[in-house]
Amino acid sequence: MAKSKTSKKKITARQFAPIGLWLAGITLLATVILLAFKLLASAGLYLPLNARRLDLFLLISAGVAILGLAVFALLDPQRVREFLTGRQARYGSNAIIMLIASIGILVVVNLIVFQSPVTPLDLTEDKSNSLAPETIEVLRSLTSPVQATAFFTSQYPTDTASKLLENYKANANGKFDYTFVDPDQNPVLAQQAGISGDGKIYLQMGDAHEIISYASEQDITAALIRLINPGQRVIYFLTGHGERDIEQSAEEAYTQVKSALEAKNYTVQTLNLIADHKIPEDAKAIIIAGPLKPITADEATLLGDYVTRGGALVVMEDPIPTTQFGDSPDPLADYLSTKWGIALDNDVVIDTSSNQPLYAVADSYGNHPN
Repeated sequence: MAKSKTSKKKITARQFAPIGLWLAGITLLATVILLAFKLLASAGLYLPLNARRLDLFLLISAGVAILGLAVFALLDPQRVREFLTGRQARYGSNAIIMLIASIGILVVVNLIVFQSPVTPLDLTEDKSNSLAPETIEVLRSLTSPVQATAFFTSQYPTDTASKLLENYKANANGKFDYTFVDPDQNPVLAQQAGISGDGKIYLQMGDAHEIISYASEQDITAALIRLINPGQRVIYFLTGHGERDIEQSAEEAYTQVKSALEAKNYTVQTLNLIADHKIPEDAKAIIIAGPLKPITADEATLLGDYVTRGGALVVMEDPIPTTQFGDSPDPLADYLSTKWGIALDNDVVIDTSSNQPLYAVADSYGNHPN
């Protein structure tokens, strides 16, 4: 009897070469889609959850496409030679060259967009999504890179802050970058930055830093100005009239206010105009916190001149019945009324729902007209 032989077909590496082409084609399509999202994000028409991750995926997809072509060439070099030298060279080699060129163009475009982000387009009628010219000028004057760390928990919306920070980044010529950190997930970093609360932004330029309580253009730009001009910023609390104490711990002391200001890189000192008869040149602001006795006319004149020169004045006067003013004249109130049209009425706000009705606490505020 004749024996039949069965031969097994030998498996060669060449059989797997088409996998490389399929891989290159699929990832090339993914690269095109990701690049489209990247361009939309750069134009402000799309907000990615993680811009850096989008860049990473784009580079990976382009790299895998090139790798797929390399795998095909290694597993089936004969077919590559046929494409390049055979009868199909005119068409096959052109197709490969076009594929490689397409991948190269996509990579180059991505690098250009990544290194030089396009200024986001603002399609709103009132240009509400555009930065003010003053802000853009500040960004262009940055001498060192600024890193913004936004501390937002998962319960705090990030859309507004993310769009705003992306606008800053797009207009800063590569000198402004940002990242979001969940303080619940990374409490150590939040503690190191001195962050307590949600929705705050930590700006750092070199060794200097600023903490912003609310993600607004005005606050961020003001913080950038302070970082650019890091000179000592001194705030003075007026003394000599029974004002709130910023040094001693007491029920109505302002020691926590002082600590909060110092956490924002302010130097806090006291000022007695009765003894000094002048306002220091380094005074960025003067705070009059709840005087029990009225200031003198000479002090009011000094404070008025200070405000005229561009100084900042914060006045917090308690209702007269809770002070020692009595029927004495109040030169500060007269100045505020005459110069600024601010009238301090002899009124008392009572909170009937509180155990301390004279200490009214508001938990909500209306919109400021300005």
